[in-house]
Amino acid sequence: MAERRLGRTGLQVSEVGCGGFQFTGEFGVPKQEALEIIQAALDAGINYFDTAPMYGFGESEELLGRGLSGFDKRPVVVSGKVGWLDRTVVRAAGDDAYTDRQAIVRIVEHSLWLLRRDKLDVVMIHEPEWAQWKIDGSTGDSVVLSTLEDLKKAGIVGAIGVGGQDLAVNTALVETGRIDVVLTFMHYDLAVQDARDALLPAAERHDVGVILGGPYRQGALASKATDRIAEMRKTGVYPWGFDERVLNRLDAIYALSDRVGMSLPELGLRYLLSDARVSSIIPGPRKVDELHKNLEYASKGPLEPELVAEIDRIGRT
Repeated sequence: MAERRLGRTGLQVSEVGCGGFQFTGEFGVPKQEALEIIQAALDAGINYFDTAPMYGFGESEELLGRGLSGFDKRPVVVSGKVGWLDRTVVRAAGDDAYTDRQAIVRIVEHSLWLLRRDKLDVVMIHEPEWAQWKIDGSTGDSVVLSTLEDLKKAGIVGAIGVGGQDLAVNTALVETGRIDVVLTFMHYDLAVQDARDALLPAAERHDVGVILGGPYRQGALASKATDRIAEMRKTGVYPWGFDERVLNRLDAIYALSDRVGMSLPELGLRYLLSDARVSSIIPGPRKVDELHKNLEYASKGPLEPELVAEIDRIGRT
């Protein structure tokens, strides 16, 4: 597994990581299957794992802690988060927890306990666009960021990141110079490349590591979602991240996949690997077989420049 530099953190992370969102009981994944996914990832050379307290109400962290326990063949990088506090150990405090230093510290300490680690390599503010955080978008000033900075000084947190759905907020926080890593979700894939316009240039200027989540656009780029697309067009109801322009792009991408004889997930993963500014891509496998397929695609390397250019053109329509 090839590795890339995670921005100014200096960490080297596998170019394909393992996202822990979906390998919990919430998605019908048995615990043993989840542990086998983690072991298969380690066996394949993956060294970057992403999780969060809200993933399965802590189950993802617990499973990852068990799966990584005792592994010492090489360094493993784990990124966690603080956010979605109604799904964490401080949920009884309500929205007040978002501006409560002790609550934020408690969340990080609980994550460390579940993960069986003394330090989290990266902690991201999960959905920093939420008003409850009371973050000053131009400076980053907030209780959560100052608390994480103190934990970083204490050696409990290695790097500070942001991971949210609002591209403009993520970009603004990167521009403050106080962020080490950014995770963007569904803003860079075969159908949508909005992250390239502002976020990636900002990350490059500040030497911020870039993680891409949701590379298969909620399944629409894992296999042809023709029935689902037809239903959206019929009802006019679009889930987050979809609109008619995106659906037209999906039609074009499906046709391209057929023409070049390459599956959608292979096309998508290798397309993203073609961007050297991306540190790691984190699909969320629910089965060991899904993980192995992702690794097979990645082993073929980036796409040819001509094919990348054609996908770029589709993304601009």
